[in-house]
Amino acid sequence: MAAPHDAASGGRSGALWPVGPVLLVALGVTVLALPARLEGPPVWPIAPGHALSFVDGVGVLPLVGGSVWLHAGLWRRRARVWRWAAARPAAASGTAFAAGLGLGLLLASAFSAFFWWWALGGSLFAAANAAAVAIARGRDRAATAPDES
Repeated sequence: MAAPHDAASGGRSGALWPVGPVLLVALGVTVLALPARLEGPPVWPIAPGHALSFVDGVGVLPLVGGSVWLHAGLWRRRARVWRWAAARPAAASGTAFAAGLGLGLLLASAFSAFFWWWALGGSLFAAANAAAVAIARGRDRAATAPDES
């Protein structure tokens, strides 16, 4: 199977990637991490002990926007990530597994009595995304260097 074409563009959006999306995600996480006493009344109950407030809704907007922007940038740079994954299938599988497990734990934490699942899930998901961004930016030259044979 052939690698996808690398269509990363260097326009204004490309110049801000990945710093712009990471700042938006950080803003969203900061707002979501505000103490409950600053959030106001619950607007939408999710599970016992978990509810969304208006402030949570405000925090979700930059979090989702930054995440979509980050992953759109990864998609545009997928050829480079594809080449890295083809050269290191075990590492690529482990990274994908960590991302999926982390995202699953993040989602499950909203419906679980074990509050700290979000910390483990967020750490795994963030680490997998950081690795993907580093690969997409070309920091791992061994897999992306031209073949000299």
